[in-house]
Amino acid sequence: MLFCLATANSLRMNDGMSVALDTVELASPAKVNLMLSVHGPQADGFHALTSVVVALDFGDQLKVARAHGTADTLSCTDPEVPIGLDNLVLKAARLFREAVGEAVYFEFDLEKSIPMGAGLGGGSSNASTALLGMNQLMGERLSKFELLKLAAELGSDCPFFIDPRPSLMSGRGEVIKPLDSSLAEVLRGLPIALFRPNYSINTHWAYGQLRRHAPASYESASDAQLRVQEFIKSQEPRVLLFNSFEPIVGYKYISLACLLELLREKGISALMSGSGSCCFSILNENICSFSRLHEICCDAWGDSAFWVVTSVS
Repeated sequence: MLFCLATANSLRMNDGMSVALDTVELASPAKVNLMLSVHGPQADGFHALTSVVVALDFGDQLKVARAHGTADTLSCTDPEVPIGLDNLVLKAARLFREAVGEAVYFEFDLEKSIPMGAGLGGGSSNASTALLGMNQLMGERLSKFELLKLAAELGSDCPFFIDPRPSLMSGRGEVIKPLDSSLAEVLRGLPIALFRPNYSINTHWAYGQLRRHAPASYESASDAQLRVQEFIKSQEPRVLLFNSFEPIVGYKYISLACLLELLREKGISALMSGSGSCCFSILNENICSFSRLHEICCDAWGDSAFWVVTSVS
């Protein structure tokens, strides 16, 4: 769940009313797709999909401040993250400035924990969190609906992070419907292990492979809905686990496919998130402990493999 920390004093009138914040710091969460069913390209060229997506307690931290100059700036703790004008955070700043119709500029300081090219939505989360931070600094000038529209311009995953509750995602990813509260409560606090090999997967390549192997690579929307209905009836998250990308990604990245197959043979629920390369497990301690799962992952991918234990927020 997103949280905000005012890291500089707000300006206050004598009656105690807050006028403006100088700086805000926000959590920028990772996500996993418990189900990601891709149905094929739409008329606009984007792929239609159905997904059940949840935010995690694990993620980045983004500090947003009003800039004194006339340019947006971005710094990041990870030197591998491109911080040029093509970064989604800086694109978000340009869109926000156009939307409010005011020449305001911002400084962004990103503490990066989410690996790039992992299917965890790190870039999308950062961009949407930037929108939320800028809007707070500007006194909530934009409504949630307006923020969602801006987020959809930035990327298909971005709208989810404006209000990252457990949700059913459709369209190209921009149509977000929060799950009923009873289902959301089933998912909140669910222990999740994230594990990723020492390589990333290009999302555009992955979608290209789906097209190349069509129609076998696509699943019908009706089949996806049957899986969702089974989850609603059983309230068992593991019945959702499905990812259209997994077969085509695993065909090239054999080490990923082999580990997932091994885990499933041991009765461990595991799935690739998004277009990869990060995978996750909803762990049942009666079957396998987190420490044992970590050992299995290191045996398969080496000690440099990314590993985090977290939970659904």
